[in-house]
Amino acid sequence: MSGISLYKIKEIPKRVKQAFSSMGKEIKHMRGSNVWIFIMYGLLFDMSNNLWRPFAVRFLERLGGTEFHISLLSALPGLVAALVLLPGAVLFRKFTNKKRATAMFILISRASLLLIAFIPVFPARLQPLLFVIFVAIMNCPDSLSQTSLQSFLGTVFAGNQRGEAIALRTKFGQALIPVVTISAGLAITFIPNSDEGRMVLYQIFFVVAFLIGLLEVFVFNRLKVPEYLQTTEEVKQPKVKVLEIVKNKKFRAFFIPAICFAFTWQAGWPLVSIHQVMTLEATEMWFAIFALMSGIASLASGKFWQRILQKRGNHVTFVISAALIALNMFIFPLTSSVQMMAIVTLLTGFSAIGITTTFLNGVLEATPDENRLMYLAFYNTAMNISLFIAPFFAILLLNTFGNRNAMFIVGILRVVAVGFIFITHKLSKISSIRSKSPVE
Repeated sequence: MSGISLYKIKEIPKRVKQAFSSMGKEIKHMRGSNVWIFIMYGLLFDMSNNLWRPFAVRFLERLGGTEFHISLLSALPGLVAALVLLPGAVLFRKFTNKKRATAMFILISRASLLLIAFIPVFPARLQPLLFVIFVAIMNCPDSLSQTSLQSFLGTVFAGNQRGEAIALRTKFGQALIPVVTISAGLAITFIPNSDEGRMVLYQIFFVVAFLIGLLEVFVFNRLKVPEYLQTTEEVKQPKVKVLEIVKNKKFRAFFIPAICFAFTWQAGWPLVSIHQVMTLEATEMWFAIFALMSGIASLASGKFWQRILQKRGNHVTFVISAALIALNMFIFPLTSSVQMMAIVTLLTGFSAIGITTTFLNGVLEATPDENRLMYLAFYNTAMNISLFIAPFFAILLLNTFGNRNAMFIVGILRVVAVGFIFITHKLSKISSIRSKSPVE
């Protein structure tokens, strides 16, 4: 058994090299197409976000943040998004140029980074809360732009091309993210000579992330939108009520298990962050290493998830990736050093690419072409309500049972959610077969 494991470990560099070689060929084939532009947009999005997001908890702690602030950092963005998504979707229906409106919200989101850059000039006692609030405010235009973008994906890319575009965008992003994060981590660790210098470097990162965001908007505007999407046809579509969305069987079959698992997934985030920062005392350099290990595993596993998705479909891929995500919460509490955490993060990277791909591809499969934006707004609103509640649930578990036991409990809840995904899929298949059977 150990021999097999050793062989697989030795194969990792070879697989990563093959993945980069494959990516080079794919780049030449796609250049200039909508898929290519979407990937370039995604890479700029990843660059802008990964200059600072992987270090957000560490930055918050440097500002004087506590466990309460860490939980708020996970929760408040979800509340803001939940409040604005449905009204925002109604607003988007009134825009005749959806692409321009989406670009505008992307720009507003990136401009919010300039607010965060100036946090250190405020009184020290206000800085932790201001950071949490500014990140939450930024999530308002960001969630609106991402929901609109999801709607674009359902129309600009159809059928198999959509799944391919999402998988390729994720794969290329997973190759870039570790490079950006490890570079930022090295800079924060070795360039400044003091904590004051590190805060200045953080400010520089936020400004650079804003400038990359400007380029992101420029590339997004190059997406070639089909002519039928450039008309006012969508504005004239009949209004859809929330009850109609919930009654849609196909949408409901994906939405209910997805939201149940998402809650358990989100509940683990603050617990893991607290374990990394408070218990393992991880520095920015170690957070960069975590991202590097996760990115290597994601890159090496890209073909695996693409193959599973094509052969077995979204539901089976969902079950497999969710099961691996559940396994994480039984391993993380056992890590007693940052070195162990870095190794364990390989599993996180392997499973994360599967779950993110199935979430996005699954909701696009489950939503009808007509009124897709409203379905996505409802879905994302529910996800963000879950994102708001889950961290407080996690902190309740932490205060009651301690962080280690809280992670075990969340792991058990994830296993239950995986079982629910599996059962729902089986029941959905049985119902589909019965509905297709001829009436005797």
